[in-house]
Amino acid sequence: MSRNILFISVDTIKDRTGLHFNTDEKLVNPEILTAQDMYILPALGTALYERLQDGIQNNNLTQTESNLLDTYITPTLVYYVMSELPMGLSYQFYNKGLIRKSGEGQENPSAAELIDVADRYKSRAEFYKQRLVKYLLDRSGFNTFPEYNNPGSTYDTIVPERQAYTTSIWLGDDDCCKGMTFEEKYQGNINRCCGE
Repeated sequence: MSRNILFISVDTIKDRTGLHFNTDEKLVNPEILTAQDMYILPALGTALYERLQDGIQNNNLTQTESNLLDTYITPTLVYYVMSELPMGLSYQFYNKGLIRKSGEGQENPSAAELIDVADRYKSRAEFYKQRLVKYLLDRSGFNTFPEYNNPGSTYDTIVPERQAYTTSIWLGDDDCCKGMTFEEKYQGNINRCCGE
């Protein structure tokens, strides 16, 4: 689905964050594309995502589409990329395998600290993604972005998400074990749940 058309540049990330000016673009560009595909595509849906890629490639974005990119997508994408960079920049593959890069006279953060940094940026990204989703939902009533309302109907179509925040806690099915006690659900035979 992705055509290697980036919505933001490495310079945009460097201007808006603490990413050092001498960071190699070859290490950042794949993270931009991955963040676009993983986080922006689900927020926009297939049709609007592809329309923006076409508009960038053909230099024919409307003013409304440019505003969407500049005001809502850019800050969201910047912070999602920053949430992916700690691991991407710290660990690289070489002929001898996976190597953790280090510099002289520097203290390398632990893996747990890298995860904390990534989580901090992901929290910011989700804040901006929620603004993006709310804006698109608000504009959908005015048919400002017709592609958002009609994301497509093929087997690989991604329908726009209506929520930006994620959680790593599985809360179970809505009504699967409704009415069962805690002990019945978790201490006994789990296959009894949901009529299995």
